[in-house]
Amino acid sequence: MKNPNQFILSLMILFVTISCDGFLEEKPEKSILVPSTTKDIRALLDYYTSLNANALVSFVLADDWETSSANWETLSPWQQNAYLWQEEVFNPDERSTDYVLLHKKIFYANVSLEALKDMSAEGEAGELMGEALFVRAMAMYQLGQLFLPHPANTASGDIRIPFKFTADMDDPGKWLDVSELLAIAEKDLEDAYGLLPKNAAYPNRPEKITAKALLSSLYLYRGNYGQALEAANEVIESGRALMDYSKLDSDAPYPFALFNEETLYYGVTSSFSVTASSATYINPVLYSLYGDNDLRKNLFFTLDAEGLPLFKGSYLGDYNLFSGISLSEVFLNGAESAFRLGDTQNGTALLKALAVMRYSDRDLWLEEQGEIDLESALEERRKELVFRGTRWSDMKRLAANGELTLPLAREIGGTGYLLQDMGQFTLALPDLEFGLEGLH
Repeated sequence: MKNPNQFILSLMILFVTISCDGFLEEKPEKSILVPSTTKDIRALLDYYTSLNANALVSFVLADDWETSSANWETLSPWQQNAYLWQEEVFNPDERSTDYVLLHKKIFYANVSLEALKDMSAEGEAGELMGEALFVRAMAMYQLGQLFLPHPANTASGDIRIPFKFTADMDDPGKWLDVSELLAIAEKDLEDAYGLLPKNAAYPNRPEKITAKALLSSLYLYRGNYGQALEAANEVIESGRALMDYSKLDSDAPYPFALFNEETLYYGVTSSFSVTASSATYINPVLYSLYGDNDLRKNLFFTLDAEGLPLFKGSYLGDYNLFSGISLSEVFLNGAESAFRLGDTQNGTALLKALAVMRYSDRDLWLEEQGEIDLESALEERRKELVFRGTRWSDMKRLAANGELTLPLAREIGGTGYLLQDMGQFTLALPDLEFGLEGLH
């Protein structure tokens, strides 16, 4: 196909057709599926509006925010259900936009890998192969966080969800539990690391340290703390620097620049009804953690006319939420892992390196902290990664480890709703997906 834009349009139409009719069973002509040149694949993998978009439901579920009953009434049914941690989030006639989005990424990655398999894994073709593996791994990881139990959950082997790993429409796909899924995602990322360039041309493309950064998160999620620390250290030692928050303008409507130096990989989560709403307030318990010495208090938040805190600290420089991979997240992955391994010296050093860029008076922070330990790392993680799309993953793994205090509560219309058992941390596949995909 000579025109890459025509190729992308064909893929979009094809995916819509497959999504409507069942992507595990539809068998379109193979010639439509397979791009013929690296230029086609490059265009496909640069389709950032799809490949760099991330799930909204993980934000809705997380305890970073709260909203009013009046605003809740305006949300779509699945958003209302997710906000209240209902057992059935998706109505029988409702699809999950996030489920479709993440499977679209896997589909595009598989199409790219299929086209590249007969090319030499060197030069541009090798880099494209690394990008496709990274995209697939990240999408799988996010699907696992939503639709599968945490590996530490006793029910982790009982629940499976379907995946395809080729562009061959005759491939029936595989049903994977969380351990199988994470093992494949880990292998994809390790392979991607060997193929990706040291420096990507644009932040919407992964590079070597991007793969290591995602591996550090995946290892942390799995409880492989030694590997998480090793991967985090490799990223930190690459020479990327944290921003000095004292040099930013807290009076600016949006203090952070798009593609700032901490952005390792561009990602966005956006919804006018949720993430951009003037009724999306910061959890007051979370907001109370930010002292006056904490530069993030005024850089991340602004108060509305009623004195309620709203978020303005997106690394995208606007009202959309940054949900990519940041350098500060990697520092926190490393610090937490070090403390869990009993490596207090390393954990403390990583937290101090972050704190010197986040507090106006570092000595005061040290005095207030007293002994720096795992609890310190978890609190800094809670404050640093607010509205980054990572909190649901953290809640899920901490709950599985018995470290998240349950129940959590939300109130709508005078009625209280609780997040109180591990079953609520795993979304059921939408009923409509079973009908469309012929799943049983």
